[in-house]
Amino acid sequence: MLLREMTENDLPQVLELQRELAFQDWNEKQFSSEIRASYAYCVVCEEADKLLGYAIFHLLGPDSELLSIATRTSEQRKGIGSQLLKTGLDKLTESGDQCFLEVRDGNAKARAFYEKHGFKLYSVRKKYYSDGEDAALYKFSR
Repeated sequence: MLLREMTENDLPQVLELQRELAFQDWNEKQFSSEIRASYAYCVVCEEADKLLGYAIFHLLGPDSELLSIATRTSEQRKGIGSQLLKTGLDKLTESGDQCFLEVRDGNAKARAFYEKHGFKLYSVRKKYYSDGEDAALYKFSR
């Protein structure tokens, strides 16, 4: 497996993965914008030219954010998500740097994943999502 920065050439497989998981509705233009943004760190995991997962971070000094992380269903529970997350968190270089994220309150699988990697719940945004579900807000500190 190879971890590397995402390129425009990865977008067809990134969009395919997003459709497979049906958890967000970013379009190609939005992903492309993230790739070009100077503050964004977009990383993919691939094997034999097949994209297995991706993660998108905004590196904003002491207060960074994980915007999206995904792993193909067939590749879950193999450590790929952990590697993608660690790669982004390793970009937090200073003591006290933090990474924030939000996740659907009812997504127990994702919440357990983040907690396993040292994220701590710090707040809840009531009725944050369009369907009325709350968002659980997490923070990781270096």
